[in-house]
Amino acid sequence: MSDLENHFGDDASISEEDNQNISAFLIKNSAETSTKEFSFKILNSIGNKDIIAITHTDFWKKEHEEIPKKVFGHADVKSKANCKACHSDVEKGLIEDDKIKNIRAFM
Repeated sequence: MSDLENHFGDDASISEEDNQNISAFLIKNSAETSTKEFSFKILNSIGNKDIIAITHTDFWKKEHEEIPKKVFGHADVKSKANCKACHSDVEKGLIEDDKIKNIRAFM
């Protein structure tokens, strides 16, 4: 949030008020403050590495290693970053095994 004018090569600048509100939300809802098992596993897999995306963590890679790469390129999935495509409960901060969609629809 401190360098939005250079956000992955784009200028994502927002007002100072919006920046403060979003920063407060991110801190309040960060994995470090979560009691969810998934958050704990992600944090443990990061260690001291500087990871910018959940999809770059060892835990995420291990959990998704058997998913064919073409699934992430499917029109309804688009990328590894689109968690909601397969995890219908992710917006609630949950990743429950019984809520994972059947990926055969994306093959």
